[in-house]
Amino acid sequence: MKKQVFVSYSSPDKAKADAIREALEEENISCWIAPRDLSAGAQWGAGIVEAIKDCDAVAVVFSDAANRSPQVAREMELAVSNRRPLIPIRVADAMPTDDMQYFLGVSHWFNAYAMPIEAYLPDIITAVKNVLNKEKNTWNTVAKRLPHTRTGQIAWSAAGAVLIAVVVGWLMRPTMPNFTPEDSPLTGRWEAKITTGDGQTADCTFEVQKMGQVVYSDSCPGGLLGANGTLMVAKDGTAAPKLFRSGDNGSFSFIGGGPTGYVAAFKFGWFGRLTTRDAQFGDVNWSKVSNSEPMKSGMDGIFPDNAPWPVADIPTIARKSTAYVQGRWKKDAQLMNISIKLLKSNEGGVVNMKSSEGGVEITMRYYSPSTQQGVQFEPSAVTSPLFPLGTVENYDAGPIPDDFVDLPVAVEILKARGMRAKQIYAAQLENWGRGTSYGSARLGGLAWMIDSQLSERFVVPATK
Repeated sequence: MKKQVFVSYSSPDKAKADAIREALEEENISCWIAPRDLSAGAQWGAGIVEAIKDCDAVAVVFSDAANRSPQVAREMELAVSNRRPLIPIRVADAMPTDDMQYFLGVSHWFNAYAMPIEAYLPDIITAVKNVLNKEKNTWNTVAKRLPHTRTGQIAWSAAGAVLIAVVVGWLMRPTMPNFTPEDSPLTGRWEAKITTGDGQTADCTFEVQKMGQVVYSDSCPGGLLGANGTLMVAKDGTAAPKLFRSGDNGSFSFIGGGPTGYVAAFKFGWFGRLTTRDAQFGDVNWSKVSNSEPMKSGMDGIFPDNAPWPVADIPTIARKSTAYVQGRWKKDAQLMNISIKLLKSNEGGVVNMKSSEGGVEITMRYYSPSTQQGVQFEPSAVTSPLFPLGTVENYDAGPIPDDFVDLPVAVEILKARGMRAKQIYAAQLENWGRGTSYGSARLGGLAWMIDSQLSERFVVPATK
């Protein structure tokens, strides 16, 4: 059932969130709050997404704990991307991090921390009601201000003719597209060929939503690869003063999962063209393209759309993933670890794959012998799918070969051994070297370490 207000909070603030929710519901303002309103058997992430899409506004119980909560940050991103108004209720004297400043900074703060939360509930109710009732007929407001006398109407007609002439002349030159205060002027999907430092050319695409949410394709070079965040746009050079030039339309800075400190100036040209200027790639000419189809990704075809659990044909998935990482990171990248688990309904995580039993999170760790650097490959991550790990010490561990015992085969071996659980929860594959221990599990060589849904832990050799 659709609820009017989604209540976003961090676990330490549950008592205050419940107090706010109870006060609103006493005023017949329906609320959605986790875990109360999660349907039995529903996936946590999917339930949150649907609830935010269906609500009219999102009340954020903001504190130090919320400031550090990835879940609250994800809920803010979902709210903004779905154009749901935010109502930040500040229950502690805390300021938002840079990544949350944009989302919460555009809303009016409601301070509720100097006294017990109960003292602020009447005003919180009023603030929420004002947000829910804020939709107005803009044209009626304008119409009430139009003159009703004959003289006034003639004056307005003359002024209107002059205004039309000015507007037509203005529209004949390249400029920023019309947008409301809530819309980003860069809204749309843009494509360009970018020349990298080694002289190679990369096809890059990025798409901006009206509220500034941006995602770059995984074919983009450098730090832009798979970047996902928000573009904070200024109509002048505020965001990139060293790059901004006379005649530019504005500048922007990127916040979120991607290139730290990335800024650029931009200028609109004729026929849907855009030029950006940054410190890494210089001037890049973009063309606006249709966004009627999903953005293409190099990860398409690596992971099945709906897999059985336990996931089958992992050797093929691993080979395709390795080709992807070698093409976008280091050519000598070696697969060192595969981690896969079935996310529980109340468990946070990134669903990379849907299975017959629910959402699956799969990550792979890679190592470059020539640089001694590591990277984690996490498909469908909120940020870039490739997360740098810096310099890595592998000790005695070795790379995973192209072929190995598939996970369903390993599970059947465990069932034959007398595994009590009917299903497994998580599994890791690694070439553990000469030997190591994880709790009761003794590991050596190439082997699966598998945890069942009854917390049993097993080791299955994976060499074929």
